[in-house]
Amino acid sequence: MGGLRFAAGLVLAVTALAGGAARAQTPEMRLLRGPVYGELRDVLGAALPVARPNPKCPRAALLPDGACLDRIAAAMKARGATSERVLTSPDAAPGALVSGEIGRDYRLYDVSLSAGGGQILFAPLTLPISSVRVPRACYGTGRGVDYRIEPRDILVAREVQTVSCGGPVPPLGMGGPRLPPIGATEPGERWPATATLAVTGAPRQLASPRPDCPPEAALRDGLCFAAGIAVLSARPDLKELDVIGAKRPVAPGQILVAKDTEQYVLKRKGKGGFKADKRWFDKSNLAGPAGCGLFDAGSFEIQPYDFAHERALAGCGAPGAPPPTALYEAYGATMPVVMGNRPGCAERGEQLLGNACFSEVIGYLKSRRIGKAEVLVLERPYGPGARVYGGGPVRFSYADVWANPDGTYKADRKHSYSAQIRSANCATVTGEGSEASGVKLIHADGGVMAQAYQWVACPVR
Repeated sequence: MGGLRFAAGLVLAVTALAGGAARAQTPEMRLLRGPVYGELRDVLGAALPVARPNPKCPRAALLPDGACLDRIAAAMKARGATSERVLTSPDAAPGALVSGEIGRDYRLYDVSLSAGGGQILFAPLTLPISSVRVPRACYGTGRGVDYRIEPRDILVAREVQTVSCGGPVPPLGMGGPRLPPIGATEPGERWPATATLAVTGAPRQLASPRPDCPPEAALRDGLCFAAGIAVLSARPDLKELDVIGAKRPVAPGQILVAKDTEQYVLKRKGKGGFKADKRWFDKSNLAGPAGCGLFDAGSFEIQPYDFAHERALAGCGAPGAPPPTALYEAYGATMPVVMGNRPGCAERGEQLLGNACFSEVIGYLKSRRIGKAEVLVLERPYGPGARVYGGGPVRFSYADVWANPDGTYKADRKHSYSAQIRSANCATVTGEGSEASGVKLIHADGGVMAQAYQWVACPVR
């Protein structure tokens, strides 16, 4: 009969899972399938020329870290290029893999040639940026872009990022030989290029402690709202103004983190004057580029003329890999079973819901002094091991049965039941078919009972 649905009694509670084999610490779960991992692949990006020290380097080609751009500039001129991104590193030797932190383990420069190639211009990069675009079916492994040093006409650093394709990152040593790297020109959808970008929001009004603050602008908390009041006075069309409050005196160029600030809404009073209300929740105007996520809650850079710019770092590229999970069958509540149209019911009053025999269920309730229970009603007898779920071969329904004050019993059909399944920090699965949740018949309490089950995906470590 009706399909299977879980009522609000389905609970996912937190318990620990331990061990690479994903063993459950509770006997109320059974492993169905171990974790499925992705495959480690290298994704290639651009090949950056490597600038190296040269004791005879012309001053015009010398970088601040001592590397020389003379050979790179000559190669750019030879092929008619006007701009290039260049890497320097003390570890940049043929066959080496350069990795680590930008500014410490390696440096990147944007190099350009002036019109006619007579002057070399360069600008250092302070954030890691690359041209590596990871396929959509792959995930980040927590490792950024590395640089594989290759000898060519000049030494180059090939951008390369190790990713996990098709699933979670496999444990160390799992799997066979690596498949060939994924080239930059291979077809298919990609994530945005792997990079860390600085994101800046629109300027916001600033209020800070000032000894020269006019009394009418010292609205609260020792802050001077004079600049914001001037804006509202000049702009009658504005109903209110966003204000960042600095908890200490500040100067242009300083950076304030969230704990150094308060956020206010500056408004006009009904009878003249102004007031500043604290925001209950901090407001942010920041948004990362498409496909990028913000790393932190942001900070504020103080600007001249009582303004502050919100800023943060955004991470672009493939998302982190999901944690590995194993598939378990988790178990919950048990309930008595009514085995359909059975002849020879002990008493006529125990034939409920038409002619279904509730004798065994009523005996179960009486022996345990239970006044009410949920029961599974089957059209005919089944033995332990049978599974009952929506769309399956077994016709079924559920019912509540209870004792009346006069000692008789009554039952009402229903379409759901309280599964009371508790599983270890796990999530219900999708895509496994209707058999993934239901009840199964077991031998318990001297007879056949129905026990709720649910397939769940549990993280492993």
